[in-house]
Amino acid sequence: RSWLNRRQINGSLNRTPAGFYDRVWQILERTPNGIIVAGKHLPQQPTLSDMTMYEMNFSLLVEDMLGNIDQPKYRQLIVELLMVVSVVLERNPELEFQDKVDLDKLVKEAFQEFQKDESQLKDVENQDDMTSFYNTPPLGRRGTCSYLTKVVMNLLLAGEVKPGGEDPCLVS
Repeated sequence: RSWLNRRQINGSLNRTPAGFYDRVWQILERTPNGIIVAGKHLPQQPTLSDMTMYEMNFSLLVEDMLGNIDQPKYRQLIVELLMVVSVVLERNPELEFQDKVDLDKLVKEAFQEFQKDESQLKDVENQDDMTSFYNTPPLGRRGTCSYLTKVVMNLLLAGEVKPGGEDPCLVS
């Protein structure tokens, strides 16, 4: 099966990786104004104060947010994006988002980066059709996750870097 077909099937079946909802919770903890996707806003507060990470209501709230996405392949790409955000935040505890995180905007920026590379490599004209992006494997040098990671890092580094308890750059 092509990656497009896999994303279509996984998105249609609402498949998510193991620990997905826990990771969304951890993203919310570092996103003061919440997450937006397909016009649906998942606020940090009162979500974190009213629920627990393992509560079924939280999982249903996340599913409700993802349920606004019309295309299964796009839903699966959003799930991949949330996993990328989770890994980036986990590995960089000093970073957090400054404002709402618009997942649609991040996917659009990742697609633009993908198109830039495609036009240089294959002399392909930019198009609005994301089929080639959906059909790209997630991992690898020019995989979708590399483009998603790039735009997430750009957004995080555009904000403030919060100092941790101990500055690793200090030499004493």
